[in-house]
Amino acid sequence: MNKVILKNLSLCSLAIGAILGVLAAIPYIGGIALFSVLFLSAPLVILFLIMAGKMDITTTKDSIINGAVTGFFANITFTFAYSVVIALVYLIFKYTTNYFLTAMIINSPIWLFIIVVLFIGVLTATTNAFTGFLTYYIINLIRDIYERKHNNEDI
Repeated sequence: MNKVILKNLSLCSLAIGAILGVLAAIPYIGGIALFSVLFLSAPLVILFLIMAGKMDITTTKDSIINGAVTGFFANITFTFAYSVVIALVYLIFKYTTNYFLTAMIINSPIWLFIIVVLFIGVLTATTNAFTGFLTYYIINLIRDIYERKHNNEDI
């Protein structure tokens, strides 16, 4: 894999994960942010990089690897940003939206927290690998429809 593409992919994934992690601390938006990081971060990052002209996916293998990398990095920053925001809100205002997660973030040993984050990171990488794969096929379907439509107009 090209290092420049991997760098762009990682930076975009880290940014989207941090944004969604901060938004996840808001009640009722947290569920949407979690769904987005689990399933939609790879398609968003892949489409953004394709539209910017910095990446093109040519094989299914590329789409799966790009989706997995995006999902894993987005999950790591999502978890870090969410943990910091939730811990600060709890320590300053004594308010929490989820007692279990807040207690785990505040009271658990760091090694247990890292294990849980890595486990969920693998889960997120798997789901985003699949959605990256779907993104590849949808992009190719749209390209084929566009080419058929414009080839028929030329005749």
